[in-house]
Amino acid sequence: MRSWLLLPSLCLALVSAPSSAQDIRQLIDEKGDGAGHLLQGARAIALDSKHNVYVAGQLSSNVFRIRPNGKIELVIGSDGDGKGHPLSGPRGIAVDSKGNVYVTGDTSWNVFRIAPDGTKTQVVDRTGDGKGNGLRRPIGLAIDRQDNLFIAGGNSNNVLRRAPDGTISQLIGVAGDGLGNELRRPNALAVDGHGNAYVAAAKTRNVFKIEASGKVKQIADAKGAGEGQSLMFPDAIDVDAHGNVYVAGNNSGNVLRIAPTGEISQIMGQDGIEPGIRLGAPTGLAVDSKGNVYVTRAGSYSVYRVTSEGVITRILDQAGDNAGHPLLAAREVRVDAQDNVFVSGLGSNNLFRFTPAASSAP
Repeated sequence: MRSWLLLPSLCLALVSAPSSAQDIRQLIDEKGDGAGHLLQGARAIALDSKHNVYVAGQLSSNVFRIRPNGKIELVIGSDGDGKGHPLSGPRGIAVDSKGNVYVTGDTSWNVFRIAPDGTKTQVVDRTGDGKGNGLRRPIGLAIDRQDNLFIAGGNSNNVLRRAPDGTISQLIGVAGDGLGNELRRPNALAVDGHGNAYVAAAKTRNVFKIEASGKVKQIADAKGAGEGQSLMFPDAIDVDAHGNVYVAGNNSGNVLRIAPTGEISQIMGQDGIEPGIRLGAPTGLAVDSKGNVYVTRAGSYSVYRVTSEGVITRILDQAGDNAGHPLLAAREVRVDAQDNVFVSGLGSNNLFRFTPAASSAP
C-alpha cells in the first residue's frame, strides 16, 4: 500500500498551465453529434472496455458516445425510451461488462438501459424496488464486476441495487447504519473490486461502506480528518485498488483519504495550491492505477492531480486545450485503464481528454 506524505512543510510542485509535452484534446463540444443534437451542461462521464467515452448533457437531457475514431453518436435523448418514459437531467452514467449503458434521470426519477443494439428500456422508475422504497432524484450510479447496478436516490435518501436478473433491493435507507448515523441526500457512489459500495451523503456530511454481505458501516462523518479538516457536503467519491476511499468535500474545500484501517487524512485542502487561489468547491474526483488522485474545481475552471507522494499539480485550466477550446466549470473526471483523464466542462459544454506525457492515447 502506498503511503502519503502529509507534512505541513511539504513542497508542492505546481504548473500554472499544462505542459506542451502532454496531449490535451477536446473530444466533443456544444454541437454534440453535429446532426442537431446539442450537448448542454456536460456533466456525467463513463468509459467502457472498448475505449468508448460517454458524456451526459444535464441541460440537454441526452447522452453521447464518442468512439475511439472520434465518431460521435447520440445514445439517448430527452424522449427516453420513446414509449412515454422521458429522460430529464441525467446525472449518472455507467457501463456494464456486456456493453449496456445505464443513465439516471435526475428530474425524471428513473434509470434507463441502452443495449448494444440501441434498444432503450426504463429499468427503474420512481417506485424503486416496488416494496415501498421509492426512487426520487437518482444521482449517483455505479456498477460492480458482477454487473450489479447501484443507484443513489438523492431525495429518497437511499441506495438501491439492481441485480443482473432485474431484481431491485434497497441496501441502505435514511436510517443509515441503524446506529443513529443517518443517510440524507446521497449524491456520489463508488464500488471496489470486492463488491463493496461506498456512498457519500451531502446533507448528513458522511460516508458509508455497504459491504457485499449487506452490512452497513459509517466510515467518515462531518469531523472528517479532525480539527480544521472537516467534511462538508461531500460531492464526489472514488476507491483505489488497495481499498483507500477518497472523498471530496464541496463546502469544506478539501479531499480526504479513508484508509482500510479507518484512518482519515486530508490530502488536499484550501491552501497551498497556488498563490491567491484556494481550492474552493471540489466537484469531481477520480483515482488512477498509480494512486494519483484527480480533482476538479468548477470555480477555478481547473483540474488538479495529487500524487501518492502528495505533490499537487494543475493539469488543466480555463485555457482547455490551448487551441481555442476553453474549459469552464470543470465538473466530473474519470480515468481509463491507460490512465487517460477525461474531464467535462459544465459551463463550456464540452469534454476533454488529458493524456500524461509518459502515455499515449489508444
